[in-house]
Amino acid sequence: MSSHGLEGLPMAKRFGGIMRFLRGWGWAAVLCLGANRLLVADVAAVTPAQIEADWLHQDAKRQSPALPGGGVSREEDAAGGVDGVKNGKWGFHTELQDDPWWQVDLEKLTAIGRVVLYNRCDLAERNARILVWLSDDGTQWREVYQHDGTVFYGHTDNKPLVVDLKGQQARFVRLGLKGKSYFHLDEVEIYLPGQSQNIALGKPATQSTTSIWSARAVRPGRSGGPTREAIARAIERGLRLAESQRRLGAKVDPEAKVLEQAAAQVKAVPERDSESALRELYFRVHWTVRKMALANPLLNFDSILFCKAAPTRFPHMSDQFYGWWSRPGGGICILEGFKTDQPKVRCLTSGWSPGSFIRPDLSYDGKRVLFAYARHYPHVPDLRDKANKANLPEDAFYHVFEMNLDGGGVRQLTRGRYDDFDARYLPNGEIVFLSTRKGTFLQTCKTRTAATQAADLPDSYVRCGGDNYRPVPVFTLHVMDADGKNLRPISAFENFEWTPSVANDGRILYCRWDYIDRFNGHFFSLWSTNPDGTNAQLVYKNYTVRPQVASEAVAIPGSHKLVFTASAHHSILGGSLVLFDRTRGTEEDAPIVRLTPEVPFPETEAWADHYYANPWPLSEEYFLVGWADRRLPPHTRIETQEANPVNAMGIYLYDAFGNQELLHRDPEISSGNPIPLRPRPRPPVYASQVADRADEGRFLLQDVYLGLEGIPRGTIRRLRIVAVPPKVQPHMNTPNLGVSAEDPGKYVLGTVPVESDGSAFFRVPSGVPVFFQALDSEGLAVQTMRSLTYVQPRQTLSCIGCHEHRDLAPPIGKSPLAALREASKIAPGPSGSWPLRFDELVQPVLDRHCVRCHKPDSGDAKAARLDLTPAKAYQSLLAFGGEDLKKKAFERDRSIPGECTAANSKLWALLSREKGHEGVVLDADSRERLTTWMDTYAQVRGSFSEVQEQELRQIRQTWADLFSFR
Repeated sequence: MSSHGLEGLPMAKRFGGIMRFLRGWGWAAVLCLGANRLLVADVAAVTPAQIEADWLHQDAKRQSPALPGGGVSREEDAAGGVDGVKNGKWGFHTELQDDPWWQVDLEKLTAIGRVVLYNRCDLAERNARILVWLSDDGTQWREVYQHDGTVFYGHTDNKPLVVDLKGQQARFVRLGLKGKSYFHLDEVEIYLPGQSQNIALGKPATQSTTSIWSARAVRPGRSGGPTREAIARAIERGLRLAESQRRLGAKVDPEAKVLEQAAAQVKAVPERDSESALRELYFRVHWTVRKMALANPLLNFDSILFCKAAPTRFPHMSDQFYGWWSRPGGGICILEGFKTDQPKVRCLTSGWSPGSFIRPDLSYDGKRVLFAYARHYPHVPDLRDKANKANLPEDAFYHVFEMNLDGGGVRQLTRGRYDDFDARYLPNGEIVFLSTRKGTFLQTCKTRTAATQAADLPDSYVRCGGDNYRPVPVFTLHVMDADGKNLRPISAFENFEWTPSVANDGRILYCRWDYIDRFNGHFFSLWSTNPDGTNAQLVYKNYTVRPQVASEAVAIPGSHKLVFTASAHHSILGGSLVLFDRTRGTEEDAPIVRLTPEVPFPETEAWADHYYANPWPLSEEYFLVGWADRRLPPHTRIETQEANPVNAMGIYLYDAFGNQELLHRDPEISSGNPIPLRPRPRPPVYASQVADRADEGRFLLQDVYLGLEGIPRGTIRRLRIVAVPPKVQPHMNTPNLGVSAEDPGKYVLGTVPVESDGSAFFRVPSGVPVFFQALDSEGLAVQTMRSLTYVQPRQTLSCIGCHEHRDLAPPIGKSPLAALREASKIAPGPSGSWPLRFDELVQPVLDRHCVRCHKPDSGDAKAARLDLTPAKAYQSLLAFGGEDLKKKAFERDRSIPGECTAANSKLWALLSREKGHEGVVLDADSRERLTTWMDTYAQVRGSFSEVQEQELRQIRQTWADLFSFR
């Protein structure tokens, strides 16, 4: 592995060539892959120069600490203005601000002949009025030049702006603009009078601010080559790799000996000859490690299936999977001979129309591939009304396709104006995938979803973002037969689900966004479900904030552990890689190990200058991964190469010891989703428990007191069942249903009895997302869920307790009392709770008991200040007692037993006095109405449109048999 075409070159030429590669091709800004350009087959996958450049680049990137908030320091970014790199882009970039500036310290008082300025060429006009100041001490400045307004360039025309300073003396040179602007230049050069040596090169620099486009730069001559520390680090990682390989039966003694010798040699390199000697030793060590890595017995395959694709135009966990934001280019590819000296890439989709290919999966027999494809239409991203599906071509949406590994036998499995993607083969031959077909149905079922195959029905949407230009339709888990027929939902969840995969035991692993009456930012949890949609349950992070998104979970072969990507809410898939062990817990740090500790958890810890994604585990120690050498792109529509590059990611072999070997990196477009091209074991097949022709199921709660710490037995008398409808229009926080502006819709199905032993057994409509509240004898909530659950047709879903430890087993030897009888019917709640409306639920109580005093023209001036007339009552009650109710009803990250809204509110304390308030004692109906409203978080309404409200009234009649009407 040491004879890779560069060994015969003199070291200076060899290293110089590598650095030119780094700056000019592999990691410099490149032109975007054109919309009509197609990848060619049988191109070189990786070159020796690219491999060596990548090692150097990794050392620069992976050893740089991330800064909280995503920034680099002002000094690190400013160094890019004096780093010797001139490419027409920017070497530094300030924020949009008043009077931005950049400066360099020449480190001593110097006679300056001229300042030469190379401009950023795509926005050169910004610097047409650039100013130059000089200072002897860095505090007192004198203006010596302002440009006349003509536009200058530099890199593209070889005509930089030359400012003649005629020998003026200064230590500091500052450049800047007046007024509010960004400030950026490509390169700044400073020369002594009559001299040709750039004295600014590598000197300390700083600037007024940094921005999302700021990046760390290396000062020339300060850290330009391999260091002793980098070599020692490579040796240490290599020796750990060797020890692991020995455990796998590999013969690595010759390579280990080379590394041990190198450890002694690096200490003996004299300082005077260190630069060239260290470089030679650095590459010898890395080629030795690479030889070992690629001889790993676990790499018992010769080819890798992968995908080339540009990241979305609109980075966000949700938006990245809509066809209208996709960027064209790439395809489904095979990397062949990746362990040889001549690896090749073969594209299977080179004849397709320009578009985006994402998220492939390989069949268990290793013969077919699933993937999603959306055709590119240049006008689609700019459409102002994407919520109107008639405005979009059908093939601009992602659809699921299948083909053979020779590119033939192509079948389109889904159609319609819905995004269908992330398809995965199931052990029984079916296919699970994500789809926006959930739509606006109040009850998900096979029959309703089948209607999406014949018509383009409306979508449901996220609550906390979007509009018609940027609609954010909800996508959830669906299943279909191998031929695309029998399409049906397996999830009734109200919000998003992501990145399904099949676990070793046959369950489906996936991420879901759980923000029911709690903060929307952090709760992207890891869940599992049976392939028929039964038994959906949490795997990791109900409460955990860091990491923010547990995405791309994949089961490790021969292990109970998983690997997942700790991603960010407000960007694309990518972040730090995590090893997860469910036997060690379900929350916080106990069950996780950071495989890439140099990358913090994005958004909740810090933003690194690089990230990982798409892990495919070979074992608990070895992984195929995608690695991007750029920061995760920001959350906005952004298509610039600098902030959202099309070519950030390549494919690597990574191990738990920190070794990372490049397998393929295309300089024009990102490569990811690597999958070994070989058959793999088929997990067990689950027999489905779901009935095709039914629309109800049952819940069995064994003991509500298990998990209700501090709540005496006998306290809980009933459970309230609250259902959550989908949001039916795309506008952010519209309509505003309650106190947080992003409240979920709600309608109260009613209550069911809890037996003396804490058990409950009751019927519910299937395919409807619900949560429960444990009620005391007064009907006050003692505990509430901030998540959702559901049952499939004819399923009985059992839970042990209420917020009990998830590893708790049910008691042995007795049956819950509720299980010894027929399942309870639901006792409906008070009028106005289904559909939920303040004016129908609460206002009648106020009109009957309160308004005669609490109105503007009341004779009681004190009572008149609390206006409870219909036009003012809602806001008045929220504001009562220093906005006490508003604060208590506002979203919380978790629920604490005994701390629910009504029982702890000042309003209830006033109204529940034994002698009443001002002689008014509430009757039982009034009390139920008020507690129901407060404990469902004091919303003004629970539906998102008049049409949905009418549907809620109608479906009540459809489900009539489940209820015991009063």
